[in-house]
Amino acid sequence: MDCRKIQLNPLFDSSKYTLKPETLQLAAEYLSGRYLDRMHWCDYELEDYDLPCEKRHGKCAVLIAQRTPLEINPLEMLAGSAPLEDAAHHWIPALRTLPDKERIRSISHTTGDFINAVKLGLSGLEKEIHEYKNNAPEYKHAFYDGLTYTIQAMRIWVKRYIREYQKMLDDPEYGKYEKNIRSIIANLKNVPENPPETFAEALQSLWCFWEFQHLCGNWSGIGRIDQLLGPYLERDLAKGVISRQQAREYLAHFWIKGTEWCFGLRADGKRMPGSGDAQHYQNIILSGIDEDGQHIENEVTFLVLEIVKELHISDFPITVRLNNRTSDKLLNLIAEVQLLGGGIVAVYNEELILDALRKQNFPEEEARAFTNDGCWEIIIPGKTRFSYRAMDMLLPLQEAFDEVKTDCSFEELYGIFLDRVKLLAQEQKEKIQSWIAVKGKNPDDPGSYPAEEYFHADAVLSLVMPACRQSGCSYTLHGTKYAVEGLHMGGLPDVANSFYAIKKIVYEQKKLSLTDLIGILDNNWQGQELLQKEVANTLVYYGNDNEEADLMLKKVLDDCAEIFEKVARVNEVKTMVGVSTFGREIQYAQYRKATAFGMNKGCYLAPNLSPTPGTDKSALSAVLNSYCRMDFTKTPNGCPLDLRLSAGFRKVPCAAEILAQVLRVFLKKRGMYLQIDTVDPEILKAAQKDPDRFPNLAVRISGWSARFATLSREWQDMIINRTALESL
Repeated sequence: MDCRKIQLNPLFDSSKYTLKPETLQLAAEYLSGRYLDRMHWCDYELEDYDLPCEKRHGKCAVLIAQRTPLEINPLEMLAGSAPLEDAAHHWIPALRTLPDKERIRSISHTTGDFINAVKLGLSGLEKEIHEYKNNAPEYKHAFYDGLTYTIQAMRIWVKRYIREYQKMLDDPEYGKYEKNIRSIIANLKNVPENPPETFAEALQSLWCFWEFQHLCGNWSGIGRIDQLLGPYLERDLAKGVISRQQAREYLAHFWIKGTEWCFGLRADGKRMPGSGDAQHYQNIILSGIDEDGQHIENEVTFLVLEIVKELHISDFPITVRLNNRTSDKLLNLIAEVQLLGGGIVAVYNEELILDALRKQNFPEEEARAFTNDGCWEIIIPGKTRFSYRAMDMLLPLQEAFDEVKTDCSFEELYGIFLDRVKLLAQEQKEKIQSWIAVKGKNPDDPGSYPAEEYFHADAVLSLVMPACRQSGCSYTLHGTKYAVEGLHMGGLPDVANSFYAIKKIVYEQKKLSLTDLIGILDNNWQGQELLQKEVANTLVYYGNDNEEADLMLKKVLDDCAEIFEKVARVNEVKTMVGVSTFGREIQYAQYRKATAFGMNKGCYLAPNLSPTPGTDKSALSAVLNSYCRMDFTKTPNGCPLDLRLSAGFRKVPCAAEILAQVLRVFLKKRGMYLQIDTVDPEILKAAQKDPDRFPNLAVRISGWSARFATLSREWQDMIINRTALESL
């Protein structure tokens, strides 16, 4: 592929603001897969099996820092790369278990506290760790030693880069890059060792901390980048140390380097189809209030969105925290980016989420710091060990149908369904209990530590987790302040639509008995196609502002959430309810029977809390009204709505301003999380036939966006067939 021919974002109006040609060229090279040949599998292994696992993981980080080849492009304004295939495939490089030497999975679905790490620097972290160790019981010393090894590893890694850059200064081949090289060396001599003094140093330090945990296999989110970087930039702008354009270039390089694990192509040129290439859970949060209640909206907030608008890079999914103090300027820029497609920017209703977290008894200061894990699940960064359990709620309904042998009332049928949900909740509780029994955890009781073959402590991630440093216990052993298990209900709109159809055609219209309907569904509507068509097309389901249908979903959501909320806490693990399918529509389809609202066996049904594809036949405002009838304080771990606008909406006069008002309405109506994508199905079909023409065409998948060319045919077809709303 000739990267010079790549159009990064053909819809972008370059007359407004433009990055340097060298930066655009660098982006094209990354996105073309040009640098995939520098990715390689780790060919070394740590052999110190007799060490405690925490120290062993820290020493593994040292080995990685010493042995991993450095990848340097003199055009880049930031130093550091993560070229290990092991890490990109979710393994910890160079580390295996005893006695079987199995590979060890790394950690994702979490967000470290990079603000804290950058502000302290390695020297500040080291001082804090030594103080904690001196006051800790001896059995915790191995954990603190592991963190100390990790700090040593980062120092080795940074010093290697400094030496390589200094060698480049002596090579005439790199003479034209001298200014950039000297700038990088100057930054690396201060950070990440010390607290940064400038915006450029702060950005380089953030990249070092985040990229090193990436290099060691972990996939942490980044969190609130404008809260961290904004004050440094504003100070530098006031002093004349940097211009806004220079800051844009620095941030653009951050975004470009974040595509290093782009799997659009293999090194041999063959594609790797699947569920997308930009799903390494490296989420960014913008705006919202800080721990003191001050609203964050600064130059970094706007620069990030401008860069995404121009480069259309989807590898850092962005969520903006909106509140009643959000400016029209920010809302309009969000809308402009959303209209360009790709679903790269989503929004949280901050005030609603804070209400939900208060009901979960999170302290106000911590609640205000909330971020996401890797999709939209809500956590407290640096203090939360998070995992989730996804459930297809249509299955308990199918099981309820199997129990019905004679006709019963609607209330009795609904009660049977809830009984199956209670069994599912108990099953989830037992799984969590079993998991804890294996993993163990009590940082104040050394006897509760599990056998080493069941886990491996992660010193690298624990370093950027202040709660772990304080407790003297690793992330893997729940050393964080909060251990949260998200219980996520998928398919709720399908359940509600089923009950709504049953209520109408069986109990009100009396077209057939319940047992007859169940028999028809077992037979996949065969021989009853006319009835199937009538059920599918005459009833108005969730997503069309039909209050009766929407209240059916509200009842299902409230009742199921109440059941799962009663799981409450399993030992030290706090469970939080959410609604998500996590892109499992294809996975779920094989287990789904025909539905009472006219869908055949094996169909792809509702993603997240969005309408079931094909049932949303009204305008965007109708979908929004339906969604916002729910009480989202009952789903504190997240509940997304996916909206797809037809590409024709871009041509509507003042489209961005109109869409910005939709975001205001979303806040006013107390929605929770909104993902908007703007798509042209014909462009998607063209990209399916000739992917090389559209290497950077991004689409929203679920909690992530991905380049369309990297999706399997099955995923591409599903994306193409999702409903695109033609009007507001």
